[in-house]
Amino acid sequence: MPHIFFWVLSAISVCAFLLAAPPYIVDTLKGKTRPERATWFIWSVLGVIAFVSQLQLGATWSLLFTGLDTAGCMLAFSLSIRYGVGGWTMPDRIALAIAAVGVVISVLAHAPIVALLGVIAADASGSFLTIRKVFLMPDSETTISWLLVSVGALCSILLVQSLDVVLMLYPAYLLVANGSVVIAQVLGHRYGPKRPDVA
Repeated sequence: MPHIFFWVLSAISVCAFLLAAPPYIVDTLKGKTRPERATWFIWSVLGVIAFVSQLQLGATWSLLFTGLDTAGCMLAFSLSIRYGVGGWTMPDRIALAIAAVGVVISVLAHAPIVALLGVIAADASGSFLTIRKVFLMPDSETTISWLLVSVGALCSILLVQSLDVVLMLYPAYLLVANGSVVIAQVLGHRYGPKRPDVA
């Protein structure tokens, strides 16, 4: 990868995440965006595990996005405690149980790739909660934030210096997960029940 291209991708990844955070925070404080508490809790814990796993696998610059994404998850979770929804509904409890299994697998696994796969499987349970919520409550998320994080994830994939599927796996998953939130939001506006809250 040409040196300048490398730095450009790094800058775009960082800027995309940094630009995604302010509108999400502002909308949350205004009560427009209502973060799903269990989602952000799961993502915060798993982000830390994914970061360590990728580090053990030899990732370098591609760690930049994972680290920033994890910090953002922690901030969103802290805001969700006051301004969010959910947390202990039946879907939340099922997702938290699945995430717990994934965390155990990740911690006990001797192979970093197994740990990373455990993280991704558990992470999907958290993703489902927000995808479900935004379909039912399409105006409860800040669209531009999810789009910008998707751009950052794509740049992170391109930053992997060799065609290593293992190193691309987590940022690729993040791209799909964040993009799915936007898709669910569009579908929710068109087909959703327009529920005022999530049961």
